[in-house]
Amino acid sequence: MKKIGIYSFLVAAVLFTGCSQKNVEMDGSSVGQGSQTSNSESTLDNINNGNIQEDVANDSLAQKAENGYYYMINGEKVFIENIYFGFDKYTLNTEMIEKTKSNAQKLAGIKATTKVKIEGNCDEWGTDEYNYALGLKRAKATKDALVAEGLNADAISLVSFGESNPVCTDKNSNCWQKNRRAEHKLLP
Repeated sequence: MKKIGIYSFLVAAVLFTGCSQKNVEMDGSSVGQGSQTSNSESTLDNINNGNIQEDVANDSLAQKAENGYYYMINGEKVFIENIYFGFDKYTLNTEMIEKTKSNAQKLAGIKATTKVKIEGNCDEWGTDEYNYALGLKRAKATKDALVAEGLNADAISLVSFGESNPVCTDKNSNCWQKNRRAEHKLLP
């Protein structure tokens, strides 16, 4: 009887561990690998100078700031703030709910064909698997808040980078806080 229990435990342990995926993406209908695009300096110059011809900028037309991204929406440069989370948390506190409401108001002006990708991120604490799941929960909490403010749920996709996409690599609490975030990316 003990052997069956031990074998069951070992089989369960093997099934629940394994290789982690680097980019877990979820858009409500499928799960797959996500991708990142890099910013072009000439495109950023165009944003800075107001020379963007499109209503909405995509990842390559975004201007990264310390706490979010600038996008051109309806001819206006708007700042979409990152949403930050507490240690091991995926619920929005009062301050982050207000930031999400502000982001939703700004994103309400995007074209119907534009998609919003929400990227969930974590600090370095925890296993890779745990952090990918936590990052996805953070992205989903952000999506739910945006949908509650009137954005189309079908226009929002989710991706989790877990701890693999840090903005800060110092070993201190201020740095770890910056990495516990959800970012908004606009896709054409």
